[in-house]
This record gives sequence, structure tokens and C-alpha cells, in this order.
Amino acid sequence: MADIGDLNDDGVRDLAVGASSDDDGGFNQGAIYILFMNEDGTVASKTKISETTGGHGIGGGNFGTDIADMGDLDCDGVTDLAVGNQRDDDGGFDSGALWILFMNTDGTVNVEQKVSSSEGGFGGTLAASANFGFAVENVGDLNNDGTPDLAVGAPTEDGDTGAVWILLMNSDGTVAAEQEITDGVGGFTGALDVPDAFGVSLAALGDLDGDGIEDLAVGAQWDDDGGSDRGAVWILFLNADGTVASNQKVSDTAGAFVGHLDDGDGFGRGLVSLGDFNGDGFIELGVGARSDDDGGSGKGALWILSLDTSGEVTNHAKISSTAGGFSGTLDDGDMFGWAGSTIGDINGDGVTDLAVSALYDDDGGTNRGAVWILHMSP
Repeated sequence: MADIGDLNDDGVRDLAVGASSDDDGGFNQGAIYILFMNEDGTVASKTKISETTGGHGIGGGNFGTDIADMGDLDCDGVTDLAVGNQRDDDGGFDSGALWILFMNTDGTVNVEQKVSSSEGGFGGTLAASANFGFAVENVGDLNNDGTPDLAVGAPTEDGDTGAVWILLMNSDGTVAAEQEITDGVGGFTGALDVPDAFGVSLAALGDLDGDGIEDLAVGAQWDDDGGSDRGAVWILFLNADGTVASNQKVSDTAGAFVGHLDDGDGFGRGLVSLGDFNGDGFIELGVGARSDDDGGSGKGALWILSLDTSGEVTNHAKISSTAGGFSGTLDDGDMFGWAGSTIGDINGDGVTDLAVSALYDDDGGTNRGAVWILHMSP
């Protein structure tokens, strides 16, 4: 899910939402929806992009696993998108891929570029079942060449230890250079275990440490700090070449986080960067705990963390079925917090609002999924 700005120029910010198990063109080929929004958080209209609609036959292998706003990559005045395609088989079974979509203002695709083991200039090596493209994030112009760059998660690389690839991009959607980050690679000094799923989610943090280079949060939902599968988030302070200058872990036992996590919570499954949300001088990060049990089994939760310049937590708040002022109805197994995005100040009250997914919501049928629009207070 991604805030894509005001794509149709009606004064309201719009959303792109993935439906990676959609069956257009075949079983679980995947799709994304462009949602043109109203100020009250409802949908004015929508466009679907899949193997059979919305463009050029794009899809296959869980297309739509994650989405990132690339800005106006080709300088035609329209926002462009990066979309994960985690089960694409270029280079090996489920090795994964990425699509760069050059968009039209009506939510259809003008031109597309695929990036995989065999296309788009990517020179890295992806193992079978790496699921490259499970998460995607715009990390700004790291190398200062005028083109925004990408972080791409491959959470099942190396026996589910996981990896993140930094892609230094060209304006045509191809890759100029790439850098892998994983256990002992790319300057990363943290310890990863099987199956941490490092790279399952990503969020660009802005320049957290003030060195002039964008920094990155990376989810590791099955980390075992404090107990089995409680989850963690790694804060990566990046160099201009996509390597890691230093890293800080946030978990049940690290990073000065004092919120309560239980076994199986999967803290770190969803990430959303909020900037300095409340104007207190600290960067805020939304962290999903998709299997949190507040109010019932697996209903899910979203933690809001304030981070200092070292990546440690200075304050936190929780939004769930029983906390944080959330008044919606969550059912057991909904997995609220699976993914999230800001959506600007959609209702014009001066506070940034959020969109948060509930992957297994049953409105209209089993596991069809839902997105909650949260009108926030500071």
C-alpha cells in the first residue's frame, strides 16, 4: 500500500493498494487497485491493474505484494510506481521481481519496466524462493544523481534469514547498480537468524542521523528477542553507495523499546514512516504487529514509535482493538497492521492521517481484506 499523492489532480491524495492473491489471468497472479479518495476517507472511484486490465498485461506470481511511490521518475508530470512481484520465476522458482509502472492520471499504466534476475539491468544473484519484491520502498536519491533509488526486500533469501537490496536506479526504470544487505554483507553488523525474515517490510525514515543521506527501517517479523517470533525492526543508517554505515535494533529487548510484545506477535511485519508526526523533533515510525492478540486472537495492532537520532525509541503508542482510540470492529485473525501508509492530511484538520491494512478481514467473503483510514490526533 502506498500514498501516491494527488494522481488525478482533484485536491485529494490517492492510494495504491495491493491484492496479491487476485486471480485475474490465473491463480494468485495478483493485482493492484488505484483508489481515488474523498476527503472523508471513502473511495470516489478506482482503477485496477492486473494481467487482464489497466495496462499492458502486467502481473503474475503475486503481483502487488508491496507498492512504492517513485515520484515522477520520467518527468512527465505524473507519479510513477514500483510494485513487487514476489513469486515471479525469472532466474528460479519464486526468486521474485519488481515492476516500475509509468502511470497515467486515470490510474492506468502508460509504460512498464520489469526488474528481475534476467531483466532491467539488475546484476545481483537471487536464489530460488528469495521472494525479491516482497517489500519495496523509495529511499530517495542516495547517490545524488537526480533519480530516486529503491530498497527491495527478499525476506526468504538464505533459508529465510532474509536480505534487502538497494537499487540505484536510472530514470527509465532500469538498475544502474545494486547492493545487497544481509547477515555480514553490505556493512550490516547485526546478527540475523533463520527464519528472521529480514526485509519483510521497509520504511524510508528520512535523514534520521543528520548526515545528509536517507536512512531505512527494515522489519524482521520472526526475530526471537524476548520470546518466539516476537519480531524486530532494524534501523539502517545508509551510505551513498547503499551500504550500511551503522545499525540499531528495536525489539522486545533492544533499542529502548518498553512496549509489551508476546510470542508470535510478528512485530515489524508492516512499517510506515510518519516523519515528525507530532512536531516534537523526533521521527515517528509505525510498526505493525500483525498477530497481536488485543481483544482476541490475531486481531493485530500498530505501534507508533518515536525515534531519536541513534534509532532508539523515546516514546510509543499502540493502536489496536482495545487501545489508541480505535473504534472500528476487528475480528479474530484480521491481522490489522499487516501494512500501512500515510495519506496526508486527508480531512484537512492539520494532522497527517493513516491507512492501515487488515489482510484477512472477511467483509464480503473469506479473507478478502480491508483498509482502515485512521483520522489521527497528534
